[in-house]
Amino acid sequence: MYETIFQLAMEKLYQETSSLLQQAHFGMGRLERAKDEREAHEISQYITEQLRLIDQNCDQLVILVNKEAPSRRHLVRIKVDQLKSDSQSVHYAISAMYSRLTAKWRAASEREELLHQRFRPNESTTLSLEDHELQMNDRLNSSNRQVDDLISQGVAVLESLRSQHMNLRGVRRKMMDIGAALGLSNTTLQMIDRRVREDWLIFVVGCIVTLIFMYAFYRFWKG
Repeated sequence: MYETIFQLAMEKLYQETSSLLQQAHFGMGRLERAKDEREAHEISQYITEQLRLIDQNCDQLVILVNKEAPSRRHLVRIKVDQLKSDSQSVHYAISAMYSRLTAKWRAASEREELLHQRFRPNESTTLSLEDHELQMNDRLNSSNRQVDDLISQGVAVLESLRSQHMNLRGVRRKMMDIGAALGLSNTTLQMIDRRVREDWLIFVVGCIVTLIFMYAFYRFWKG
């Protein structure tokens, strides 16, 4: 008798929690259709309260699950865990949706403000010649720094390629020496040598591409 009453009470709490979860999902649809930030805030608060009740009920259900008979405990725990998982998903979804809508409305508000912005009659809307020259000078300095950075990067790339070339030559000599010492066949040595030559070809192509890019950029920059 006691076990039956216990199961009925637990089932009732489970159904109430499921109903609250459905209401939270319904609230998400209302939030998506909210017209402004104020309405969205009210709906978000309502959903948050629903989720708070769901979390409380889930905590009680976890306690009740531990009192279930071993034969039913596993099945009931799965149902409760699913409720908790659904609740957590709604938590994340509501937070992301509210942030997205808020950002959209604020961006629209700022855009509207810019479209309707008007200058005051006594507000200066022209730049002095000195200000214009200062701006041009700053832009030229910035451009020069960017060109210097690009040249430095190109030099670093060429130095790296040159270092790789030296390494490849050293590797080739070492591989040939090791192969001869181990008594490798001519075919094997030729395969090794061909692979090293392919790497050297890749190195040369990389150098050429880098130089072409730097020359093209220089011509573009000089107009």
